[in-house]
Amino acid sequence: MKVGYLGPEGTFSEEAGKAYAKKLKGKVEMIPYTTIHDLLFATDRGHVAEAMVPIENSVEGTIGVVTDMLVKDVDLKIKQEIVLPVYHYLLAQKGVKLSDITDIISNPPPIDQCREFLRKKLPKARMHLSYSTAEAARQVASSLGERILAHGKIKGPVFAAIGTAASAQLYGLQIVASKINARENSTRFVVLAKGDAKRSGADKTSIVFSILKNKPGGLHDILKEFADRNINLTKIESRPSKKSLGDYYFFLDCEGHHRDRKLAEVLAAVKRRSSFYKLLGSYPRVKY
Repeated sequence: MKVGYLGPEGTFSEEAGKAYAKKLKGKVEMIPYTTIHDLLFATDRGHVAEAMVPIENSVEGTIGVVTDMLVKDVDLKIKQEIVLPVYHYLLAQKGVKLSDITDIISNPPPIDQCREFLRKKLPKARMHLSYSTAEAARQVASSLGERILAHGKIKGPVFAAIGTAASAQLYGLQIVASKINARENSTRFVVLAKGDAKRSGADKTSIVFSILKNKPGGLHDILKEFADRNINLTKIESRPSKKSLGDYYFFLDCEGHHRDRKLAEVLAAVKRRSSFYKLLGSYPRVKY
């Protein structure tokens, strides 16, 4: 079975994908994709059976591109969730000291998650963006690393990447500083496929909906459907629909499987009360 992930090698997505693959029976081929768009479209078109994508970080919040694409661009369901502790490392060419570093390159979320370390230790460093932490490490190991000359002599800007320990090993870099991100940092990954999971007895269901316009209390009426049946909500979040200012989608996670009788009744009621409704999947619940 082919499982796609946000590449290249050495990313947290690959780490989450490998952890998931260990639970599967049979041979699993991990396929890296450059962007989340490419990955989700490839899964929707059947080029890979499943996709491993980050959907939420404990520091940065929801990964908007994933939820937005699930609403409008692809017909995929969440069938599994995995929570991965996230540790960032400062990586550089061998021989480089912390005081030598003038420039930092990484993906925007890791840079922001490490802002306290960067503010205290490298306040004058210039920031540069890459598609992924692994791509940042690759650049420091190759093109950006060419600025460091032999015999320990350094000329011009000295780049370091914020990335994973796996990236350091993969690209032959040294770890200049370890675990430089904010404490209590973890990322929730989800497995996306054409179908969701069977009932396990301890499940979670994700939906997205829009309330009817010009109806006061529309969101209250929908949430009351869950409260009246004593169904616990684990998350609710709004995102712009990108249709017009003031128009929103509401993403909601709740306990239970959509095939449970009580939850099925609630979801049917939510659908009736909504101008837009989509089931994003039911899957085994992970304890955070």
